[in-house]
Amino acid sequence: MRMRLVLIASLVWLGSVSVSAADDPPANYVAGFLGTTVGYRPPGGSFDGWQKDATVLLGYGRFVTPKLALELDIGPTYVSGDYVSTGLVPGLVWAFSPHAYAAARFIVSVDPERRFTLFPGIGLSHTFKGRITPILELNLSSTRSGGKSDFGVAVTGGVLIAF
Repeated sequence: MRMRLVLIASLVWLGSVSVSAADDPPANYVAGFLGTTVGYRPPGGSFDGWQKDATVLLGYGRFVTPKLALELDIGPTYVSGDYVSTGLVPGLVWAFSPHAYAAARFIVSVDPERRFTLFPGIGLSHTFKGRITPILELNLSSTRSGGKSDFGVAVTGGVLIAF
């Protein structure tokens, strides 16, 4: 009888340990993204559609609280297959829901010239097996240059892998 109680208590304890471990997702993740500009208005110009651009980003993120993550991505941008720039993209991500988030991102172009672009976004996500999270994000962009600002709308898809 005593052995059964010890076995039952051990199973209950192991079950509680595995549940609490499953409730705590990994704090770190790597990310891969592919984005494009679906609409753009240059400074003083008229609004235009898709810019035939593609940005490929790789990054690292870390949840500093259960709902806030810091992230840093880097990658090149191509327009019609030609290289145009490389940017660093630091960001703060607020996971306000298990399936939605808001991001305060900034694009810091480092090549060929230095520029700073505001790039806030809102996204949808779903985590599979606690580690793999595909995302779809809508971003607005604005770069101020020569006293004028441009405006863009971008769509980004990607995947996060937690560790």
